[in-house]
Amino acid sequence: RLGLIHQAHFFRQPALTAKMTATLDQISGGRFIFFIDAAYSAAEHHAYGLDFPADEDERMARTLEGAEIARLLWQAQEPVSYQGRYYQFEKATATPRPVQQPHPPIWFGRNHRLILEACARYGQGWNTTPVSLPELRRLLDELAIACAAAGRNIDEIERSLETQILIAPDVEGIRRQLRAMMALAPTDQYAADVMAFVSGATDELPRTLTEHYIVGTPAQVVHDLQQCIDLGVTHFMLWFMDAPASEGLRLFAKEVAPRFRG
Repeated sequence: RLGLIHQAHFFRQPALTAKMTATLDQISGGRFIFFIDAAYSAAEHHAYGLDFPADEDERMARTLEGAEIARLLWQAQEPVSYQGRYYQFEKATATPRPVQQPHPPIWFGRNHRLILEACARYGQGWNTTPVSLPELRRLLDELAIACAAAGRNIDEIERSLETQILIAPDVEGIRRQLRAMMALAPTDQYAADVMAFVSGATDELPRTLTEHYIVGTPAQVVHDLQQCIDLGVTHFMLWFMDAPASEGLRLFAKEVAPRFRG
């Protein structure tokens, strides 16, 4: 598969985005995933002279209008004109059309009410950034409610957790990796439980990390991933904290991934 993670809506005019993504689906042989997001950093946009509405509801509404435009252009046989609340264009095309019809899979990457409702109506995937297990349960419940209101089964939608992961063969390995990372960004702002663990005062993994991220030995990682799966997660996007080193990725591939292969 081919796609972006949290494609920031305001980086491009949505009709142009539709044209570019249709081309990506063509050259990838129908493997493109359209993963859209309303973005989050005003400074990132202002640095390049891009619009970034201050009102969150407006950002969400604009993002969803962009998704509507993409779906319209991807399926159009003739040039399309559009007069929306936020966007207008005349006789635009997105040819050649995407290989995947009626459209490439649409993923949403935000927990806002409007986004959840849109995902329930026509999305194929929903993704959340790092959250605690209780928060993950709450969000999945909200998505299920939105799906029921839209007349869809939640199982029609991939439910993805995007999170950081720190894995090592043993507790001492976790400690060494944390020390190495903290040495790259020295500060006195680290949480007390992180400092206690790194100093060797305790072998208990810091709750500051384990509450929102996947941290531990292979057995602990398997347990944590299974908890998420039991809540309804069907897809993981894992950011290995020890990157660009590959030890964590290799350990995961060897001792964790096989536990979840059918």
